[in-house]
Amino acid sequence: MRKLALLTMALFSLNANAQQNMIEIKDFGSNPGSLKMFLYTPTPADQKQTKMPLVIALHGCTQNAKQMAEESGWNKLADTYGFCVVYPQQRTMNNPSGCFNWFEEGDIEKDKGEAFSVKQMVDFMKANYSIDTTRVFIYGLSAGAAMSVALMADYPNLFNMGAILAGGPFMPGKGAMEALSSMESPKDMPAAELVKYVRDQNPGYTGTYPRLLVMHGEKDNVVNEKNSYLLVKQWAPLLKADTLPTKTVASFDGKDDITRKSYCDGSGKEQIIFYEVANLGHALMVNPGDSATQGGKTGMFSINKGFFSTYWIAKDMGLVASSSDVK
Repeated sequence: MRKLALLTMALFSLNANAQQNMIEIKDFGSNPGSLKMFLYTPTPADQKQTKMPLVIALHGCTQNAKQMAEESGWNKLADTYGFCVVYPQQRTMNNPSGCFNWFEEGDIEKDKGEAFSVKQMVDFMKANYSIDTTRVFIYGLSAGAAMSVALMADYPNLFNMGAILAGGPFMPGKGAMEALSSMESPKDMPAAELVKYVRDQNPGYTGTYPRLLVMHGEKDNVVNEKNSYLLVKQWAPLLKADTLPTKTVASFDGKDDITRKSYCDGSGKEQIIFYEVANLGHALMVNPGDSATQGGKTGMFSINKGFFSTYWIAKDMGLVASSSDVK
């Protein structure tokens, strides 16, 4: 029994070390946005045998790739379910607060600046790893969420789904001051105008747009939750989804604070999922632990709500095998 216990401890230690074993890719393209690229591959990394899904995870302001990886728990899930994670990282020379420049036109329009740098990261992964190109996902927190929406608008055929945590709709870059005002007190806008902002990035595009997952705290005093309602309003027409929730699950996963709303299309397929969280500010929800539905780490940007949000996001993306579902 003692040997078994020691072996178990050793395996947990190896797993914990592997989760932080990210590598920096320095030459992934012209990199017009001057971003850094960090990569995590599952352990063992058998890139040549099976095509793997890919997740792009964008951090928030004052955060970096390592903190995003540790607090979100994406690497644990990558090891368990076999997918790669790329962590773009901002440089302070681009933004002193470490924010992705989601409010600058030169960084959010198609084939420009930071957005194009992230697109080149995806292209690098496709060229050098065995990636399932139909299962590329993007995930972002706060400023990373806003940049994720820009990438979904710029390259709709690149992503299967986007998870937007404390973000907002895609809009033309209007500078930092107007962006700050929108974060705190967004103005309501007609759906047609919101949709036009997205369609203008790819005039004539008739393909599908990425499915959308939204997660936002009702007590977020950094990014007003109304921004997420505008985001849903913007993407529902693009996805041919209902503008009102098709289905609402209160106390999701037994958590009184969390309500899960589904917006379906005419065939009944979920196109938009909105996790609305009472008593949550501007933070990532985690549930530290070793079970299948536990993970993440508390820190400056995350809070223990007994809810491993990254697990449920991965499940909604289709990255979690059905046989391991735990409710």
